Amino acid sequence: MTALPDGPPASGPEAARRRGFRLLLGSHLLNETGAAATLVVLPLTAVLTLDASAWQTALVQTFHFAAYLVLGLPAGALVERMRPRRVMIGADLVRCVALASLPIAWSADLLSLPLIYAVALLLGCAQLFGDIADHSYLPHLMSDDRLVRGNSSLQMIRSGAELGGPGLGGLCVQWLGAQLALAGNAVASAASALLLWRITVPEPRPPAPTGNLAGQIWQGVRFLRGHPVLRMLALSASLNNLVFSAIFALDVIFLSRVVGVDAGLVGLLLASGAVGALIGAWSAPRLSRRFGEARTAMLAVPVAAPCMVLIPLTYDGWRLALFALAHITISIGVTVFNIMQVSYRQRACPPGLLSRMSAMFRFAVWGAAPLGALLGGGLAAYAGVRTALWILAGVLLLIAPLLVFSPLRRMRDFDARFRTSTVSC
Repeated sequence: MTALPDGPPASGPEAARRRGFRLLLGSHLLNETGAAATLVVLPLTAVLTLDASAWQTALVQTFHFAAYLVLGLPAGALVERMRPRRVMIGADLVRCVALASLPIAWSADLLSLPLIYAVALLLGCAQLFGDIADHSYLPHLMSDDRLVRGNSSLQMIRSGAELGGPGLGGLCVQWLGAQLALAGNAVASAASALLLWRITVPEPRPPAPTGNLAGQIWQGVRFLRGHPVLRMLALSASLNNLVFSAIFALDVIFLSRVVGVDAGLVGLLLASGAVGALIGAWSAPRLSRRFGEARTAMLAVPVAAPCMVLIPLTYDGWRLALFALAHITISIGVTVFNIMQVSYRQRACPPGLLSRMSAMFRFAVWGAAPLGALLGGGLAAYAGVRTALWILAGVLLLIAPLLVFSPLRRMRDFDARFRTSTVSC
């Protein structure tokens, strides 16, 4: 699906790193396909099986991302005390058990909204720790000059999985039932753990922690506060994701109840965003070479944001294409921005702070997601789903250009002066 970072044939440690990167890609393919399908299957299960309302459906996403808000700060310091590959394997196994519990509960006639919320929370916890470990582990397999390409390759795998995952999830709900879809995702998580277990690249022993957990967390916060570029990247991403999460929390209920499309088509329409993410992952290295990494990161989301107004313009028939076009365009912008900021972060942070910095970003960006889901659900309950989408699209147009007023406006590429912070590490 995507080319591995090229180079001459390798042997020894380099060959092991390349094989390890391929296994990491395979793990991502299985894991992300299941995750993308689950984000459709869980709310569809709530709507179709338990007759959930718009507010109750939005709560599924709220619980999924609540882990980022509650555990986002300590997670980085905790991951730094462990080997990242073991953390990723453990996250896959937690996902497997959590997903398998739903078909078992259904077969025993115990399926309920609180159980779905609990599973969504566990899946969010697993994704939080797995993603932090993922970003910390990639530099063990890739040199600094290949990080953008490595992150682009992972994003292309993730986007390709997201392209098929929602459609697969929606079709499984329609044809086979939600329980078989959830069981299949549990198997995919177990297979992902097996691929990660087969990576043979040695991991350095984590350094002995200095100070207590609270002190380590505060050290990471001070580093982020003292770094002008990372601070603005985190703030912009957090505000944008607050609005995106509010909109995306309403997607399923908007398509199924307001527009009136069946479950299979809901999954296919939601998969349209993965098309944009795939395009964004493919184009990110090219855009960074053409315009510079900093300038590309600054403009990626503001250029795409106006297309979000196409979502509330969506109706049945040919106008369903407006929903797909909006998701494709905004996914291109968000994906390009994410690849730029993650690659810069991996270069700018001292190795001993990388997991904590990933956690800071997870807390700032994805910690906004449950708040956004609550915002979307509350607006929909008060003003109606379509009106809420109009309001949220307008808010996005106001906040998306934030980076234009940051130090990035004076840069083509990320300035070497900001590769390290003045804060003591």
